[in-house]
Amino acid sequence: MTGLEKIIQQIEEEARASADAIVGEAEARAGEILTQAEKTCRETLEEAQAQAQAVREDVLKKSRSAAQMERKRQLLAAKQEVIGQIIDKALASLLNLPEEEYFALLARLIGTYAHEGDGEIRFNKKDRERLPAGFARTVSEAAAARGGKLSISDETCEIDGGFVLAYGGIEENCSFEAMFAAQREKLQDQVHSLLFA
Repeated sequence: MTGLEKIIQQIEEEARASADAIVGEAEARAGEILTQAEKTCRETLEEAQAQAQAVREDVLKKSRSAAQMERKRQLLAAKQEVIGQIIDKALASLLNLPEEEYFALLARLIGTYAHEGDGEIRFNKKDRERLPAGFARTVSEAAAARGGKLSISDETCEIDGGFVLAYGGIEENCSFEAMFAAQREKLQDQVHSLLFA
């Protein structure tokens, strides 16, 4: 099991534990709402004996529905919070990969996002300063495999990690944050199915 897989497994375990705790809190709150609703029903019954049965059934039905809706709302909010935390942790784990793994990942991404034409690739200041020896050749080979040519720019960019490709004045943001944002809905669905299916 790789370090990244261990990190992801740990994140998933922490997320499950967090989700269980949040779900427990939501269920307790729903129970309190239901208890309060039942108290209201009893008071209404004492005040209106003639209509007691009809009023009780109506209030119980509405109260249970409200309690169920509140529980569902709180569960959904809790799930969304947990999913957001997992996605944020996954992004942070990419940014904190060991240097060798980090630049191997960047090389694979360059091979995916490079395209035809002459362009340049920009990194953030931290990554630009720690580029491994021979990485310019790796970039060049990845671009050539896609029918293009890329050179490493001396200019840096304000991104968390990843890179920006520039072809003829058109920039393509391939930062980790931008890639996560573009795939956020898909990632949320995947994390949801892993945790709550």
